Amino acid sequence: MKDLVARLKMLLDHKKIGIIDLAIMLGYNSPQKIYRLFNTPGALPSCQIIEDLSNKFEDLNLNWLFTGKGTMFLQDTRDIKESIEFKEKYYSCLEEKEKLYKEVLDLKDKKH
Repeated sequence: MKDLVARLKMLLDHKKIGIIDLAIMLGYNSPQKIYRLFNTPGALPSCQIIEDLSNKFEDLNLNWLFTGKGTMFLQDTRDIKESIEFKEKYYSCLEEKEKLYKEVLDLKDKKH
């Protein structure tokens, strides 16, 4: 997944956007969570960042962002459909991760 962050950097370079500029474009009060992505080993974008990026850059190909396959920007309706499917898969994965995390916390609480 660190490649995802590298591809995000490629997007910023392509658009000639800095981290602070991106934070402002996405409506964040601080660029901290964007800085974290590029400066913390193993950091991954949150679901909120992905959603904000896909809303701000509607032509961004999420298939490319997540896997490196295809082009950086959507070319046709097939690309758009694949991008929507990747966004849904990402959200589903995050929801499953959150569910498992809550189950682990519940089990931990029951032991104590």
